[in-house]
Amino acid sequence: MSLLGLLRLVLGGLALRGVRWAYVAFALLALLYFPARVDFRPEPRPCQLAFSASLAAQSLTNYGHVVLFALFFVMTFAQFRAPGRSAAAWSALVTIGMGALVEIVQGLTGAGNCRSRDLIPDTVGIMIGVALVSILRRIGWEPRPTWSLFGWRG
Repeated sequence: MSLLGLLRLVLGGLALRGVRWAYVAFALLALLYFPARVDFRPEPRPCQLAFSASLAAQSLTNYGHVVLFALFFVMTFAQFRAPGRSAAAWSALVTIGMGALVEIVQGLTGAGNCRSRDLIPDTVGIMIGVALVSILRRIGWEPRPTWSLFGWRG
């Protein structure tokens, strides 16, 4: 595992615990991943906006998006002080916004494929994230967002 991979893992773990600065750093690092892949020399490409039932079905095989956005939803939910439906709705909105930003950055940098239909597996990831949060809360997980590793609640 590379140093960058380890950093992502640590930041993701801290974000899941509700450490807000780690969540912000994780999100920024995720977006910087694409420009870094092209050595910060972008080659913009047009986004694929085509949409059909067969393309939608094909996009559901993008398991990477499903898993990553399910985890991102849980990380986002962990940042809210009052977990509930409102936190879930805001987490879903932020997560789909992150999905849109990922697609835009892919189009601007030429790293990856900018496709609007990739928001479909992102949405499936959100639904799985909702289920994960529900399961976690039933076994006692309560998000306690903080800006500090050492318990300062800000």
